[in-house]
This record gives sequence, C-alpha cells and structure tokens, in this order.
Amino acid sequence: MGTRYIKYAQIDKKKWDDCINRSLNGLIYAKTFYLDAMAQNWDGIVLNDYEAVMPLTWKRKWGIAYLYQPAFIQQGGIFSSSEITPNITAGFLDMAFSHFKFAEITLNYGQEPPAIPGVSVQLRNNYVLSLNSSYAELYSRYDSIAVKNIKRAKNAGLLYAAGKDYLPTLEMYENLYAGRLRFFSKSDFKNFTSVCRKLSEDADLIIRNVSSNKNELLAAAVLLKDKRRLYNLVSAVSPAGKMAQANYFLYDQLIREFSESNYILDFEGSDVEGIATFYQRFSPENEPYPFVKMNNLHPILKLWKR
Repeated sequence: MGTRYIKYAQIDKKKWDDCINRSLNGLIYAKTFYLDAMAQNWDGIVLNDYEAVMPLTWKRKWGIAYLYQPAFIQQGGIFSSSEITPNITAGFLDMAFSHFKFAEITLNYGQEPPAIPGVSVQLRNNYVLSLNSSYAELYSRYDSIAVKNIKRAKNAGLLYAAGKDYLPTLEMYENLYAGRLRFFSKSDFKNFTSVCRKLSEDADLIIRNVSSNKNELLAAAVLLKDKRRLYNLVSAVSPAGKMAQANYFLYDQLIREFSESNYILDFEGSDVEGIATFYQRFSPENEPYPFVKMNNLHPILKLWKR
C-alpha cells in the first residue's frame, strides 16, 4: 500500500482512532471527533493499513486550498506506534505539500524537524509534568516563588473544588482572553464547547475551581483527559484571583490530586514569556514541537500570505 493521501469521506475513522490510541505519541487533538469539531475541513495521509496517520486540516480562500492550524489544536503531524524518523516526516510532508501550496501547521513532539528546501521550521515550547511521583516529591521541585505564593494562597483560605459545569469557565476564559486570541473566532469557541460536551458525557473532562472563602470564583481550569494526559487547554484567573495567587493554588492542588498517577500534566505552552515563567515554577520538562511554514504560491499570491 505505502503512503497515500485519503480524502475525508474515505477515511476509516475506527482504524484512524485505533492508530492514535496505540501511537507512541498519540494526542487527543488527532482523534476524529476532535478534528471533526475543530477543523473546517480535514483529510489525511495514511501509511499502509493505518500504521501511521497525519491529519491535514485545510481551508479555502480565493479558490486556493491551504493547510492551517485550527484553534484549540496545539499539535498535529504524524502519529505512529513505531519510531518516526526524519525521512518518514519528510515523506509525509512532501506528500502534503504536493496537494497544498501554502501551509502553516504544527507537527508534534514525536517528530524531529525535517530539512526540506523552502520549508521553515520553528520550535515552540510546551511544558509537561509527569505525575507519577508523590506529591511531596513534586512539591519539593517547585521554585521558591511558587512555594511562597502557594503558602500565601493557603493563608488566605482559598478553596479548591471540582466543578460540575464547564460553561462558566469557558465563558470566563473567552471574556478575559478573547481579545488576545485574535485568530480565534466565535465559532471556534462554540466548536470547542461541543468538544467539552462530548468529553463530559464520556467522563473525560476535568473541571476545577478555586474560590475565596466568600464563594467568589477566582480561578478555574477545564482539562481534557485521555489515557495518558491531562490537557490544560482552558484556564482563567480573575483580577482578584491574581492578587490572591489563586492560579498557583489551582495548579498546586491539581498536582496534589493527580500525583502518584500515570498521567502527564500537559500545560499547553507557552512561548509567551510570562506564561512560560509561571509554568516553569512547577519544574516541568520542555517538550517542544515544530511549527512548519511553506509558501509555494504564485509570487503575486505570496503577498496574501507572508
């Protein structure tokens, strides 16, 4: 069979999802339900009988189809139960770029950036924390500022609890940060709500809130869950919560709750200095992933996408 391009309508979704489940680098974003919800269109590249797969998320503008990275999908690329060599990555990308003349997409942490003429690659940060140690051991690795701010939050009587409804957190997140997320549309937030609805029905959604002793919501997080990871996809802290160090308390309590488990806490970034510094205070590992850009458009059309 070899490697082949498959249009969406011909994809065997069961085989695709089975491939993601058994992949060494499987991520929730590559599941078919997630792609269906968040991508405007997607096709796939498949190796043999779904031994490896790569989703191709695409849009069309002025009659030109191009690859793009949908909102709330941090990493794409190739997923396989075997090692993904640079040659395999290059082969998948060559096939993708034979169908699309413009691409701005991410690969995933399981791929070494390929060297392809005309393709630029930038590594993006993603911090992850293995939770298989005791809480005491994990806490001992926090930096001094995190420890100080957690103690301050505890002394303020903050309360950590499981939430029952993801909508207030999603609304809080959108209200606080939508202005900074200029590539996220209203429909992106609506589509992500449908992802949360499905995961909630499957008991794979974690909602955690931090409130003051006066029952004021100060910080909240909605995490997606699969067999390997807790994905910190949406979190928000109010101005009052920042003053009370509620975000430090929130993540410390999450780490406490899920310590001595087989989960990885995936912080979901970041290249933003302040956010990266915050995550680094919990002593995670950086698990970078490639951002790939290719532009083979006609010289006049290149002005549209630089």
